[in-house]
Amino acid sequence: MSRDIENMPLYFTLQEVVQRSGLSEHTLRYYERIGLLDRVNRDSSSNHRRYTAEDVQNIEALACLRATGMSIDDMRKYFALLKDGKAAADQQLALFEAQKKALEQEMAQKQEHLRYLEHKVAFWKAVQRGDDARAQEIGKIATGLAKQIIKEK
Repeated sequence: MSRDIENMPLYFTLQEVVQRSGLSEHTLRYYERIGLLDRVNRDSSSNHRRYTAEDVQNIEALACLRATGMSIDDMRKYFALLKDGKAAADQQLALFEAQKKALEQEMAQKQEHLRYLEHKVAFWKAVQRGDDARAQEIGKIATGLAKQIIKEK
């Protein structure tokens, strides 16, 4: 996520960062408390958090990583590896390939869940139409899908 830092304000309020990142105030404070974010500077008069453009870039990256389902430990690893730059490229690649694979597996499971629901919709439409033969046929398929879904757990 590269942004032109020079065109950003000198600092952002907590509310501005919440709006930009989509992360809640609670989440931002939590990430700071557990060390995922560096300590945020505070306004000397109000003691309110004041985020720099670099802070905002890191928070936006965290929001994206979180959206992919990346664990806090892996997010921590990502930021630690960033400090090593190109020397950590292999490790960064492995981290993101593993997350990509996990997300692909999750999406495949969701596709199966969607297929099950599509069959349940078709089943009840057949019941509604009074097409008992079709309802029975679809019901058997839905039962087979249900067994697959239950096995996944």
